[in-house]
Amino acid sequence: MYGSAVPAQTLSCLKTLQEDDWNTLQAMARRQTVSGLLYSAVNQLPEDIVVPSRVDYALMAGADALESTHHKMTQAVRALTEAFAAGGLVPVYLKGLECSRLYPEPPLRELGDIDIWFPPEQFDAARAFIQDHVREKVCPGADGGFHIKFHGYDVDVHRQYFDLPRQISGLPEIPSAEAELLMLNAHILKHACSAGVGLRQLCDMALAYARLPYDVQRYQKACEQCGILRWTRMLSSFLNQYLGADAPLFGLPAEDPAPLEKIIRRGGNFGHFDSSRERALSRKPFLRKLDTLGRLLRSVPFALRYAPGETGFLLRTLLKGNIQSLT
Repeated sequence: MYGSAVPAQTLSCLKTLQEDDWNTLQAMARRQTVSGLLYSAVNQLPEDIVVPSRVDYALMAGADALESTHHKMTQAVRALTEAFAAGGLVPVYLKGLECSRLYPEPPLRELGDIDIWFPPEQFDAARAFIQDHVREKVCPGADGGFHIKFHGYDVDVHRQYFDLPRQISGLPEIPSAEAELLMLNAHILKHACSAGVGLRQLCDMALAYARLPYDVQRYQKACEQCGILRWTRMLSSFLNQYLGADAPLFGLPAEDPAPLEKIIRRGGNFGHFDSSRERALSRKPFLRKLDTLGRLLRSVPFALRYAPGETGFLLRTLLKGNIQSLT
């Protein structure tokens, strides 16, 4: 688990690594967008494990860049929060910057977009406020939300807090630890069933389980309501086996995490490093969307096995969003 002591026996294998091996490890970290975590780990190695200078300097430069980005995004979020406050609006921030607070060294968690959710009663007012006062171009989003540019950052304003394809009553109140866990959980499932998901999101989940004061029974009930209990156990099995987490299995046997490991290894961060996906991303938007549709269809067996209760709703929603973007 990140921030925990690693047994000496485990570390001993690092003594035999050559520079090419360290370069491979660094490349893998970039694919999974966890270079900052690798830098932190390298800094904690005992003195008898020597990291090649070029690798060490590259990791250091990357960490400096991450810290700079974290500082700038924090300032942007503060300015955005103040802008909304002037209109009497209070956004709930999701994922990225919010997840970084779970880490022992928040700036080393790589950031992407800024994700925001507003309660239903504030959503339309937030959109109108942005159009009238923030004066940024408003573009439609996939879940009925929208996105804008603010201080150079992509800001996704979500209509739905949970990445779930249908409305389910009785879910944990927002904000709460159980709601945050369910939101992160469903987000990973959605991407695992589409283009792919990377290790960064799995690290977020492991730390959320470790740091958030959640009620296991309440969380289990929410997963059952959403039809993702088996998926949650498989996700927990991966976190426990590969990241040393203490994620809940709800008193049931562990699942084989190999199918999820395969997805993570194959494509890296949101599937962007899958060789066929890389080629698709360099093409026109129409061809990129066709590639995504193909990936959705290929994920049906995986989704049916681990989230049978949600598969139909999930695929219908993802397919609808991608098909609409083609027209």
